[in-house]
Amino acid sequence: MPLLAWSRDSNFRAESCFGRHRRPCSPGHLGRSAGSRGHRSERRLSPAGRSLTAGHADSRRGERDLRHRTAHDRGLPLSDPRRVRGRRAERGERILALAPLRPGAGVTAERGPRAVIHRRFEARAERFPRATALESADTRITYAEANRRANRLAHRLHALGVGGEQRVALLLEPSFDYVLAALAVLKAGGCYVPLDIGHPPARLAAVLADTEATVVITRGDLAARAAGHGARTVLLDDASEPSTTGHDGNLDVPVRSDHLAYVVHTSGSSGRPKGVMVPHGGVVRLVQDPDWIRLGPGEVIPLLTSVCFDVSMFEMWGALLNGGCLVLAPGATASLRALGRVVADHGVTTMWLTAGLFHTVVDEGVELLTGVRQLLAGGEAPSAEHVRKLLDAHPGIRFVNGYGPTEATVFAATHTVVPPWRAQESVPIGKAVGGTDLHVLDDALQPLPAGEPGQLFIGGAGLARGYLNRPGLTAERFLPHPYGAAGERLYVTGDRCVRLLDGTIRYLGRIDRQVKVRGFRVELGEIEATVRRHPAVRDVTVTAHGDSPESRVLIAYPVLAPSRTPDADQALAEVRSWLGEQLPAHMIPGVWRVLGRLPLTSNGKVDRRRLPEPFAA
Repeated sequence: MPLLAWSRDSNFRAESCFGRHRRPCSPGHLGRSAGSRGHRSERRLSPAGRSLTAGHADSRRGERDLRHRTAHDRGLPLSDPRRVRGRRAERGERILALAPLRPGAGVTAERGPRAVIHRRFEARAERFPRATALESADTRITYAEANRRANRLAHRLHALGVGGEQRVALLLEPSFDYVLAALAVLKAGGCYVPLDIGHPPARLAAVLADTEATVVITRGDLAARAAGHGARTVLLDDASEPSTTGHDGNLDVPVRSDHLAYVVHTSGSSGRPKGVMVPHGGVVRLVQDPDWIRLGPGEVIPLLTSVCFDVSMFEMWGALLNGGCLVLAPGATASLRALGRVVADHGVTTMWLTAGLFHTVVDEGVELLTGVRQLLAGGEAPSAEHVRKLLDAHPGIRFVNGYGPTEATVFAATHTVVPPWRAQESVPIGKAVGGTDLHVLDDALQPLPAGEPGQLFIGGAGLARGYLNRPGLTAERFLPHPYGAAGERLYVTGDRCVRLLDGTIRYLGRIDRQVKVRGFRVELGEIEATVRRHPAVRDVTVTAHGDSPESRVLIAYPVLAPSRTPDADQALAEVRSWLGEQLPAHMIPGVWRVLGRLPLTSNGKVDRRRLPEPFAA
């Protein structure tokens, strides 16, 4: 059987679509949530699971729903709609249906102008007009100027009819243009859709088709990367476009905290990417007055991640909604030397790295972090030993392990480590950030005590509205909250976690087949579905080999079409080349092992335990 191993890219990249770290819930404590004025309230449960939070008229609903679950329900998957029906469903009585909730249902974060991204930015521009908002190697833009430029584009978009949460795609590299375009879309009342200019045209076309974007904002040299979409194209460098000079005042477009801010796409097991719809309030709840990190004037944060990776939202809005400076430095993660130059030249104080890049920096260039006060890492669990080495080299630094799926708006939990710190078995994902609830539950959605592993569920104001045009998947992953008020939901993370005695959460691994590769969250099923589309492939299964972010490799086991079996090497070369036009580099398997047939279990599913070793001779 031919074995083909190949390398994707010798240059490491910090682009990611990561998955983060959490905190638990059990009888006695279920995390923190933001009240209507931004104040936190503690939600506690009795041993029976009854909510004791003051002001919840439906606080007994969770206990009542749990009583209605039958023994049969306990054996069903968490995604099975029958789980929440119970005996009342058998009698045809009214039940809590697993259906998408109305926009903003269950969100308890602060509302009003301070809970809308662009309104908070406008307030900062009014308060700090001369402060530097955006900075590159040779240019600086103040808050006042950035606001005026974004307003001019917003007026232009508004004249084109953008508003009412219309989706506007941004086909731009991380730059002043990208940040100002995102602001302009929000000011016009739309929601922006980031597109990575490094993704293959087929991927860009799939995202544009899924979002049905009405407008694409790009430049003339980039427009051809996403041709044939049918949307109105706005070229920022086209002098023939209508001018809006003089229209640089803030727009008076009604936008609420539950209106969509952006749609970002993650890997989907069905073979097409999932669009996660995130409202303004989810972002603001993350960066407004956080108690886990210091954000404000004087903080300098670089935009290091892909614009399609939701951590970029923290980098952008964490700086710009708090009076800080956002540094735009394309190529900063191409090498340690380039990264060190950005940190030193711009006086970076706060930055985020994928766990893999963090480990490389600590091993090969820890001195480049001199001057950094706060370092965040995520995408994978960071090595405890590398955290210890970091703190030994920089005793004054604050290290934050950040966890959270895209569906919970970047971070749901954080764990801060400051010296002195003794390296432990692993770095916990920590405790819930403000406006977020974390619950470790069993298969019957019952809270588990400290020390007993279960699945992590996330609730609170950070939850996404759901998946764009995927009501069934939204209903499967966003469940009615069994302990919350009417309309509140819990997101099913698929992560196995345990709550420690001190209340922090430790991540134990994935329950499903979703894996992290170079910080990106990857659904192996999406890769399989794409490979199967090639005529040379009859069937395929994909696995991940390696426990650490640095060593993990995707392994493909294809079964070739009978006509292509004699020239397997040539067939694999064709499949690999074609796949590079369909998927991002981090989703392309690095090792291919051709099989005559896939091993199956007695019920017809692929038996991955019987797959041959990927590196066997």
